[in-house]
Amino acid sequence: MYELKNYLLSIPSHWMVNQPLYESIQESMPAIARFRGRDGVENLRKTPLMRHCKKVFPGIWRAPLFRREFCKLLVEEIATMEQEIGFEPNGGEDVLRQIPEIVLKENVPELYRSMYFVVKNVLNPIFWCLFQRDCAQIASVQIANYNLTEKVEGAWHHDESADVSVVVPLNTGEYQGGGTEFHGHGVLKPLPSGHALIFPSFPNLHRGLPVASGDRYLLVFWLYDRNRLVENQQNLL
Repeated sequence: MYELKNYLLSIPSHWMVNQPLYESIQESMPAIARFRGRDGVENLRKTPLMRHCKKVFPGIWRAPLFRREFCKLLVEEIATMEQEIGFEPNGGEDVLRQIPEIVLKENVPELYRSMYFVVKNVLNPIFWCLFQRDCAQIASVQIANYNLTEKVEGAWHHDESADVSVVVPLNTGEYQGGGTEFHGHGVLKPLPSGHALIFPSFPNLHRGLPVASGDRYLLVFWLYDRNRLVENQQNLL
């Protein structure tokens, strides 16, 4: 188990978040709460939060999630993580779709707890504004690494264990190539560091594009709606 070396990663989680986005979430919460309380009887009106969410393809969005300072600190921390615990592919996945990764819950629990705050208090309000649904349960949060030695590019895939996927580049500009291709939509160049790519997981077949040089670090969230899983389980009984 890895212990964070950089003390700045231990400060309150809201410091990590893009502050204009965070402030707009606070302004939007009363409208989201009213919408949820009315249980679908009325529409969710456009909230201040939507100023920060930009549609890149149908149903696929981007938003400035983390401060650049946080991304820089995390990349510095990753260098030490790589030495102490290393990146490992998920043996439960198809070989073509395996990416070297560090799963936070098992390997870096302190950082996982900070990301839990982000999911509950930042990402989930965004999901309500974009998709009008709750996806606050974590299937996995991991740091992925595309590079010339271990994994140059990704294969076409769906994120099977999630309802919503969030992919955050951490070091854009420090590698060549990369980006994401969505089947039937097109290619999205690497977003600025800290900007989140947000999309429903199953409908969007996608792949990571080849890296020409350097290490492309991504912070990846796979999130799901617990109520949907409970209802599906009940229907199977």
